[in-house]
Amino acid sequence: MSENVIILSPTEVISFEPPVMNLSGDVDYAGGLAPFAEDAVEEMVVCLAGIEAAWGSAEFLRLSATLVTIVALAERTGLKDVAFVAEQAREIVGGKDEVALAAVIARLVRVGEASLATLLEFSYRQI
Repeated sequence: MSENVIILSPTEVISFEPPVMNLSGDVDYAGGLAPFAEDAVEEMVVCLAGIEAAWGSAEFLRLSATLVTIVALAERTGLKDVAFVAEQAREIVGGKDEVALAAVIARLVRVGEASLATLLEFSYRQI
């Protein structure tokens, strides 16, 4: 009977733009992520965990603030998919559609984790 069970595992196609590593133009970070981009990646990991925690505890003000932060971090590191999904979640958080918010938060965490893994793997290959 268990051979008839299908397990669905959502996947996301991950794309990213070259990180905006050098805002001043003074330093060349051709060898990998800029130090501030590495910090941004670490902060995004914390934000993703905070988003799950805020959603789980129904702290929507904290959730909204963390979503704003993750949009900025994602844009700065070139993770356009993360920024797009986080912006969608930020738009939904003020509404009354909890099911839609849950779906977008789940997608944000999935896209965020996959994007960070892809970015770090790409960075490690350049070393």
